[in-house]
Amino acid sequence: MNGEASADVAVSQEKKRVRRRNSNGHPEGDESQQAVILQALLSVRNGDFSVRLPVVWTGLTGRIADTFNEIVAANQQMAEELKRLGQTLGKEWKDRSTS
Repeated sequence: MNGEASADVAVSQEKKRVRRRNSNGHPEGDESQQAVILQALLSVRNGDFSVRLPVVWTGLTGRIADTFNEIVAANQQMAEELKRLGQTLGKEWKDRSTS
């Protein structure tokens, strides 16, 4: 195969890769996965601890997704516990103030 033909095959394969969609409807590939990661990070930064990355990703991106999901789940638990603790302390403070 000459250089020009192999370049055409490479471009064709790249177009197919970009057109493929993952289970969330996003194009597959590093750049689209990075966009999903960025969106998830921005959501967490804004206080949304319900966001998770796809568990079907493999390789390094899959390990990043798994680690991210573990960290966000721990933060979600901590936020829920702090909310519960705040409500409990608020009730106790109110009870002491009215006594």
